Amino acid sequence: MTPPLLDALTRARDRHGTKLARFGAVSAFNVVFGQVILYGAQVLAHAPAVTANVVSVSVGAVPAYFLSRYWVWEKRGKSHMMREVVPFWALALIGFVLSTAAVWYVDSHFQPSPLAVNLTNLTSFGVVWLAKFFVLDRILFRAEEAPAVS
Repeated sequence: MTPPLLDALTRARDRHGTKLARFGAVSAFNVVFGQVILYGAQVLAHAPAVTANVVSVSVGAVPAYFLSRYWVWEKRGKSHMMREVVPFWALALIGFVLSTAAVWYVDSHFQPSPLAVNLTNLTSFGVVWLAKFFVLDRILFRAEEAPAVS
């Protein structure tokens, strides 16, 4: 007989482990994608740091939403605007505001290199990553409860 705590941890791992691994993979892809856009906007387009951050976050949110919805949480069919799209973009906006404020602060106080701007952006998004997983898992893309059989 398995101890209750071990049994609960095993169920949680089975239920959330695959999703967390996939969410990590989507996040890793999105980090690379966003960082390339951020760096490229600064170096190739000579965009100011804050403008480059706005572009990076805005463009990166689109594949992040679709990869999260379809691959991580395996949702199919049409997206629900008020239950999925708006809250997802609200979470993206929180990351955007935090990263933009941090990039602005670093840019206005330290005259950083483009790499330092990228690290600032990356750190800002890292702060909200785990909380975002739980919000997406428990609220936005939660599995529908099966009706009770009487």
